[in-house]
Amino acid sequence: MNRIFSKCSMTGLLLICCVMTWGLFSGCTGSGGGRTFANASGRPGEIMLVMPNQYLNAPIGMKVQNMLKQEAIGLSQVEPSMKVSRVPTESFESFLRYVRNVLIVDIDDTRFSTTSLQVSFDEWAKGQIVLRLNSNSVDSLNSYIDRNTEGLMNLYANHEFFRFGEVLEKSFSGSANRNADSIFHHQVNAPGDIVGWKFGTDFLWMSNNLPRKRHDLLIYTYPYTGSNSLDIDHMVAMRDSVLRENIQGEFEDSYPTTQKEFALFHRYITMHDGTVRGELRGLWEMHGKARMGGPFVQQAYHNKKDGRVYVVEGFVYNPNDDQLTLLRMMEAMLYSFRPTEEGNFVPENILKAKYTRIF
Repeated sequence: MNRIFSKCSMTGLLLICCVMTWGLFSGCTGSGGGRTFANASGRPGEIMLVMPNQYLNAPIGMKVQNMLKQEAIGLSQVEPSMKVSRVPTESFESFLRYVRNVLIVDIDDTRFSTTSLQVSFDEWAKGQIVLRLNSNSVDSLNSYIDRNTEGLMNLYANHEFFRFGEVLEKSFSGSANRNADSIFHHQVNAPGDIVGWKFGTDFLWMSNNLPRKRHDLLIYTYPYTGSNSLDIDHMVAMRDSVLRENIQGEFEDSYPTTQKEFALFHRYITMHDGTVRGELRGLWEMHGKARMGGPFVQQAYHNKKDGRVYVVEGFVYNPNDDQLTLLRMMEAMLYSFRPTEEGNFVPENILKAKYTRIF
């Protein structure tokens, strides 16, 4: 695929709102506010589960762990959503409290009358999220988890996007941002290692051009044709059409396409400013002789000022190695895509996003 342009090549390569951030769960609060100068520890996707020792290895403890370690959706290989460490409540102290993601579970019928969730940020360390599940009984907690697993996991994923967003706010590719502005009058905080790009008609493709740990960025636009423009079928059809037209592989009749035989996932996002985006995630592959593929995630929104749909996508290629961390970094980047007049990217706006259920 390096024949098509000099700087970026592929050869290396429910409307039931989850109101993810605050509104779904009773007892949700935002607290903390940076009461310590310590930075949260741990790598992306790591979480500390804190429970009374009597429950850690009991069925309810295993259920909580299985929720956290459930298979991440939209990857071409099996990876857990979170990497879980466990500690009994009585041992949760000192440096253990600085972990970036924490889930504290307490079951006590003398203090709680039902199951509720409390959320706090920066409680013991800067850049930390702490969820507390307080319950009056094992049965009540079981039922709560069954109803709210997606929302609970969204909270942790959203916080991971925020953490990546903080990095992208300070360190991003100026070239990628200028390219996006020159064609689309939009800005994007893409990873700083972007070194290649290809321009097309209403189309931009950028990449870090690595043979592994590769991440690519697509931006394109097309006319708004009605409310179905952000639906899954329309987003998939436009994706396949645009990519076939603009990306030629190294073999004849080779181009990237959306894998239809594997699950595709779709939801709607209400952004901090009220703008609604359609989100699509799944797997891509090269049509033809090339044997390449991996996960992608994209967001599309209707710009009412010019009557067009703008799509921003991140896709990765990292077979047999960590894909989820790379994809989450690219997903965080999607939230930075904004009209140029909006100004600088504000990572905290990620935490204000609200989501429908994935389907």
